[in-house]
Amino acid sequence: MAKGVLMTMGLSAGDLAGVELAGIVAYLRATGWREADSFARTVVWARAVSEDDTEVLVPDSRQLRGYESSVAELLATLSAVERRPRTEVLRDITSTNLDVQYIRTTPDGPSGTIPLHEGYLAIHGVRDLFLFAATSAVSTDRPAVLPSTKPLEAQGFLDTVRLGQTGSGSYVLRLETPLPQANTTPPLSSRDVLLHLHAAVSAAHNAAVDSVERQDLTHFADRIVDGVSANLCEALTKIGGLRQSEFDMRFAWAPAAPVEEETPAVAFDQGQINALKRGARFLRELPVLQRATVVGQVVDLHRAPQDRLGKVQLEGTVQGQEAALVTMQLPSNWYDLAVVAHGEREHAQLQVVGDLRFTGRQYVVSGVTSVEIIRESR
Repeated sequence: MAKGVLMTMGLSAGDLAGVELAGIVAYLRATGWREADSFARTVVWARAVSEDDTEVLVPDSRQLRGYESSVAELLATLSAVERRPRTEVLRDITSTNLDVQYIRTTPDGPSGTIPLHEGYLAIHGVRDLFLFAATSAVSTDRPAVLPSTKPLEAQGFLDTVRLGQTGSGSYVLRLETPLPQANTTPPLSSRDVLLHLHAAVSAAHNAAVDSVERQDLTHFADRIVDGVSANLCEALTKIGGLRQSEFDMRFAWAPAAPVEEETPAVAFDQGQINALKRGARFLRELPVLQRATVVGQVVDLHRAPQDRLGKVQLEGTVQGQEAALVTMQLPSNWYDLAVVAHGEREHAQLQVVGDLRFTGRQYVVSGVTSVEIIRESR
């Protein structure tokens, strides 16, 4: 490929010659491509795009003549499929050990710029968002308002996150979190935190959508068990800035360690950002917790592989009186008891002691201090 053509792509022959084959292969696998064929020292990769297969050719060695041209053609195809610049695709291919989050804001002004104060608020909001997600991920509880003192593990995670070069678009923030080095086990898995971040942000988005459609802020309280907190909602609101500008978040996982679950982009419009602001205030004003004992059958269980806490729902009595559905998040040892009680639910109930709150639609227990199985005598 001619040098002039490469320059119009914003790339040089040196950029392309330095691209590792392992990075290309890892990226293709992580983004849904599959090996389809091979010929003459070239591997054909295919992916379904709009119901038709699109193919790219990958040489089997960097030493082959025309390697740079092959990489350039590969980037052109990936750029068209993904609808983003070649330079951004190349950056992701050469960052195979980075989890990356793209936060695209839409402030007033020329593309690629942001008013100073709006930029400050956006970065402040992103910093808080990552810290609060890490705090929630390591917690043995799911409170409506996070404690003011954050765990050292959460602070340590935040120290690993880097603010990368901005991307093209209205104004795109790039957050990079490296995978841990081989043969090391960090106190807190960054991947687990980021998956929890996606789940919590998605839950906050769903709460905002529901609260706008139904004019009911209790949807935020319903999702406390999913990681939604007043703090998280406030951090998201800051990203929109004073003008509450629309923004979206996209999660790109390190090709060297792809994730199995889908993590679609999450977008907030002005109405939803305003709902987040009101939802945060609502969560801070929820009634004071009361100590209670809940006894009932386990009717629902859910825990993702990376979660430290599992979601449990009981159908039973509160303080021996009112029948209700009660939701809680339990650490592994108590979650395992809930699994046993669920398997024996015809003859066993779960007794939980903790702080009880009524959100306006359901009961939620946090600050759990005791869990045990109560079996019927036979």
